[in-house]
Amino acid sequence: MTITIDNILKLELITENHVQPIFEMVDANRAHLRPWLPFVDRMQTVEFADNFVKGTMQRNNDGNEFAFVIIENENVIGRIGVYKIDNQNKIGEIGYWIIEGLQGKGIVTKSCKAIIDFCFSDLQLNRIEIKCGTENFKSKTIPEKLNFTKEGVIRQGELLYDTFIDLNLYSLLKADRK
Repeated sequence: MTITIDNILKLELITENHVQPIFEMVDANRAHLRPWLPFVDRMQTVEFADNFVKGTMQRNNDGNEFAFVIIENENVIGRIGVYKIDNQNKIGEIGYWIIEGLQGKGIVTKSCKAIIDFCFSDLQLNRIEIKCGTENFKSKTIPEKLNFTKEGVIRQGELLYDTFIDLNLYSLLKADRK
């Protein structure tokens, strides 16, 4: 599955073809990604990335998530998806990351808009959440730009390496869309 955003940007559902690019992105951006992503230290080999992708593909097939790579001009530059899908309550959680050199260019915002459309139209979700570290200032600008409502702080909501961090909780309802 591919979601085309514009003439240079698209999202592709993760497949085996993305193992090497995902590994190379993480390997080249460890210092940038590590403060906010708990898997970075564990991804030391292509074999780990292969197992990571196989798990992702299984969850995609099961409908528990839809995880994509972000592609700009045919280069894999990040990852985005809707995770922890609760079909009973029509809720999903968007997560994203991008390589350091391409932050601040609107790529993640555009990618999120495409995922939001996918969630509300194709998956028929009613509520989308974004959770991000309260100190992750760059990440929290995304839901704020996209008119998500900040519902509060989930205290010690994520174990990141050896430390619990607080998370901002943002939501967007289908009814909130104009």
